[in-house]
Amino acid sequence: MSKSARPEREALWEAVLRAAGEVARRAAASEDGVARAVTEELRQLNVSGTLTLLRPDGLLETRTRTVSPALEATLRRLTGLDSVGYRFDPQRVDVYRQALAGGQAVYAERRSQVVAQIVPPMVRPLLPRILHLLGESPIIVAPVILGAHTLGALNVAAGWLQPEDTRVVQAFADHAAIALGQVRARHETEASLSRERLRNQAAAIIASSLNPAEVVQRVLLLAIEMTGAQAGGIALLDPDGETVTFQYLFGLPAELRERRPRGQGLVWKVIESRRPVLTEDYAHSPDAIAAWVRAGLHSTLGLPLVVGEEAIGALGLFILDRSRFFQAEQVETAEAFAQMAAIAIRNSRSFAEARGRAEESRALIRSAVTISSSLDLQTVLTEICEQAKGLFQADGSRIHLLDPESGRLRCVVAVQPDAEAIMRMELAPGQGLTGAVLQSGEPLIVNDVSIDQRAIHVPGTPEDDPEVLALVPLKVRQRTMGVMTVLRFDLDRPFVPRELELLNAFAAHAAVALENAHLYGQIGAQAQRLEAEVAARTRQLAMSEARYRALVETSLAGIFQADLDGRIVYANQALARMMGMTQAEMSSRLPLPGSQRVDNQPIHLDRFAARMHGDRPAKEVYDFELPTAVGGSLPTLFAVSMIEDEDGRPQGVTGLVLDISERKSLEAALQAERDRLHAILTHIGDAVVVTDTDGRIEYVNPAWERLNGFASQEAVGENVRMLNSGKQTAELYSDMWATLLSGRTWRGQLVNQRRDGSLYDAAVTIAPIEDEQHRVVNMVGVQVDISALKELDRMKSQFVSDVSHELRTPLTNIRLYLDLLGSAPDGERKARYLETLRRESERLTNLIDDLLSLSRLEAGTIAFNPRPTDLNALLTALVEDRRALAASRGLALSLEPETGLPRVMGDERLLTQVFTNLLTNAMNYTLDGGRIALRTRTRASDEAPWVTVEVEDSGLGIPFEEQTQLFRRFFRGMASRETKAPGTGLGLAICKEIVDRHAGRVTVESEGKPGLGTKFTVWLRPMAV
Repeated sequence: MSKSARPEREALWEAVLRAAGEVARRAAASEDGVARAVTEELRQLNVSGTLTLLRPDGLLETRTRTVSPALEATLRRLTGLDSVGYRFDPQRVDVYRQALAGGQAVYAERRSQVVAQIVPPMVRPLLPRILHLLGESPIIVAPVILGAHTLGALNVAAGWLQPEDTRVVQAFADHAAIALGQVRARHETEASLSRERLRNQAAAIIASSLNPAEVVQRVLLLAIEMTGAQAGGIALLDPDGETVTFQYLFGLPAELRERRPRGQGLVWKVIESRRPVLTEDYAHSPDAIAAWVRAGLHSTLGLPLVVGEEAIGALGLFILDRSRFFQAEQVETAEAFAQMAAIAIRNSRSFAEARGRAEESRALIRSAVTISSSLDLQTVLTEICEQAKGLFQADGSRIHLLDPESGRLRCVVAVQPDAEAIMRMELAPGQGLTGAVLQSGEPLIVNDVSIDQRAIHVPGTPEDDPEVLALVPLKVRQRTMGVMTVLRFDLDRPFVPRELELLNAFAAHAAVALENAHLYGQIGAQAQRLEAEVAARTRQLAMSEARYRALVETSLAGIFQADLDGRIVYANQALARMMGMTQAEMSSRLPLPGSQRVDNQPIHLDRFAARMHGDRPAKEVYDFELPTAVGGSLPTLFAVSMIEDEDGRPQGVTGLVLDISERKSLEAALQAERDRLHAILTHIGDAVVVTDTDGRIEYVNPAWERLNGFASQEAVGENVRMLNSGKQTAELYSDMWATLLSGRTWRGQLVNQRRDGSLYDAAVTIAPIEDEQHRVVNMVGVQVDISALKELDRMKSQFVSDVSHELRTPLTNIRLYLDLLGSAPDGERKARYLETLRRESERLTNLIDDLLSLSRLEAGTIAFNPRPTDLNALLTALVEDRRALAASRGLALSLEPETGLPRVMGDERLLTQVFTNLLTNAMNYTLDGGRIALRTRTRASDEAPWVTVEVEDSGLGIPFEEQTQLFRRFFRGMASRETKAPGTGLGLAICKEIVDRHAGRVTVESEGKPGLGTKFTVWLRPMAV
């Protein structure tokens, strides 16, 4: 085909189909082979173009040269860039972005625009020369799509290309996609077979040995070989879980094995994320470690080693050659090896753990056999120490016991170097690490004795030897009687909690030996004591019977015994008196006391039978109205206990009967008094608190709970200092306690703090309560909240001060101008002075009128006649009355009523005064050219309907710091001082009182800036429909 003449459509399609077939036939076993075939076939068609493939990072990469070798060499000398392998972002090139997004070929009129977007910024100054060498022509870019996957893009440039040629180019791109798909499918099949061979090979390695070091080393070397890495390593978490160590390294210096704490290096990122981490330039990674950078790492691949749900370490593969990187298929292969390494480590650990458990069991069995075969304490403890030392691969083992006489710890067995020095030293409880374990009764691991401040040096032993210790208490019947210790002279072999648990088992065996020795010693002493006690007991029994009979007969309580039939076999004199009978009559086998039925109540015989059959407790205490021989009854307390023989079979009962009639009367009187006192404290308005002499609260009444915000269950047990606000001096509290502890009552005022942090003033009276020896045992405090009284007093003083100030100003002016009037030489000045006097008199009159109105509103004496009121009509009249005045001041006054506004129940005269005051203020503080708008609205707030009236102006605004003071009496803000607007400072206070009288509220909104103005909103309740 000619570059200058466009071929016929049939010839073009024929040529493209031939080229597509040739691509399919010539496609080699790689994607680069397909790319070369596409480029060569395009050259056969006399067009320039190339195939770009999409990388995982989203960039397009050129795989072949797009121009002749000579032109390629010229462009390389000019730009320093090689077209093969050049990468660019398709999203920054319009025609590529459109083609990839739309999935169809795109035609561009000028190739120069496309090239300008592809070249990097540093080359763009050379763009005119590049375009001159390439020449101008149309270009078509077609996406290379296989199924749902975009593989890359095909570009074709020729002078004769037209938009309708996009179909031909897209067809050629589709054939290229099919060829790429065949290559990738073949590669995937080969990779799958390769991975399966690797898994079989790794599985054979794992199964070949249970030596963890050997298995993991083989897996690591195979992973390095199969991924093309140049070095590698396997890092495993240390027992503390906070450090990690590369226990296996290949191709790297041995000093890189050092521990890495959590958060340091890429290895922790892999372990914590449990995801592969690929770094193409390790030296520039924020997680790079200097020692590893010096080792020459370039591209790194880290993969987590996961066993079950737990990450136990990481597999690291490293490339040192700066021209190479890990590819996607290598990452996938490495993931398989990471899984195999984790399995190998799990299997070897399981085997090691099972072997260790078996050895532990054998050692414990040997120590148990020693305990059962000998009663010699020294022999048994020595054997236990030997077994522990061997099992823990320790350098020493010892046992300290507490001497009950001296109260000091002595080493009784030491299987270690310097044993004699150890055994010579005695320790007090709490002294040294051994004494600390004795005192706390808790096991202890110290993996570096030199940094533990509790450790002490044993005289006669080296001072600088490194030591790691595991210490456990020896407990006999919950009492710590000694300490067992194992030690290692190597900081690189620390003890772990699992070993501490095993050492506890050895300590338990030692404790058993101690107990056996103690019991053996006690048996002989016990036999001697028994002989002496039998003789003494015989003598005591005789005396005990005599004392018992005397005690029973002189007891004030009634005592009886009954046989299996419920018949009395014995009754003392006290019970006979209660029943109104003689002792002889009581002991003539009468039924149990009170056995007859009274008012159909259960009788004692019923209880007795149930007790004999096990249906009631063997011992029972209950109240009972005891019938007497004269027909009355006596309130008593019955205590009954069943008598059993040596086989536990019932033989009868023993009973104790107490006359509680006097106690019942006292209890009734006491309960009545308690009820009366409780009613008083519950309903009294004053807060009452009862404390002990240390100030701990024992009781508070409901008024105290309401005042302070604490519930009774929260306050009881706490100190009254919980109410301390810090406003009182230490001297005041010192005087208070001195007064109370001397037995006198203290009265005063305190500022207390509630639970919510708010403060209140309280008048407090505290009285001490004394016992029979006149010792103070409790305090009773009564508090009255006087915050409102103090606030009223402050408001009264402030009001008097404000009124005095406001009245003094016009009166001073009146007196001044009266003096000036008397000395005025001409009529003109007299007239001016008289006008000033008139204004000051009016001001004084207005001030007094406002004061009277405000006082009548507060006192509730002003007439209040609410009736249905139409706010739209009221405001319409008000606006019409003020429209001329507003116009004379250059102000635009408007009313925006809401149609259908509900009526409100209000006093029309008082509401008119509110809106008049608000409108007057708006006119006074809005400059010429401003606007004032009145609006009525229906709104909802707090889930309730409201009718609102808004008075909004575009005036000077109100600063934020003044808005909280607007409704205070006599307050006039900065705007009133700047504009010298007339007023008393009472208008808004009157408005608030009137609106409060209508159960409404007034709110203000302002940005505090001139021109943005202020909006007052009056909220009133609508009438119920």
